[in-house]
Amino acid sequence: MNMFFKAVTLAVALTSVSTFSAAEKADKIAVVFPSKIMQQTPQRERIIKQLEKEFKGRYEELQKLGKEISTLETTLNRDAEMMAESDLTSMQRNIEVKVSEYKLKRKAFEEDNRRRQGEEQQKALNMVRDVINAVAEKEGYDLF
Repeated sequence: MNMFFKAVTLAVALTSVSTFSAAEKADKIAVVFPSKIMQQTPQRERIIKQLEKEFKGRYEELQKLGKEISTLETTLNRDAEMMAESDLTSMQRNIEVKVSEYKLKRKAFEEDNRRRQGEEQQKALNMVRDVINAVAEKEGYDLF
């Protein structure tokens, strides 16, 4: 958080412009790009690693299921002519069931991953806003 605060302070300081007038109090104007700050923060890498760790098991399960389907399809294509009709039908149904299971799990994985990324991004954006507000208040910048 301290490193993050310094990064935002530096960003505000580098993008600020001060105008002075002898007759009136000086107004401080700064341009801050929260999205750029979020891309450059150390927390971004931590969030990415955290989400990768959180979804690693499900990702590996999908990979395993995909390889299993591929192996079954290869076996079916190779041995279809030599298989009994009942075995052929059974294997085709097994493949269809596994493909349906794969699609369902992949869709759930993608939705959950997208939702979690959104949650973490929102948390980070709120933290950026809080730091920007704190710097603005401390340094006397007006927020618009």
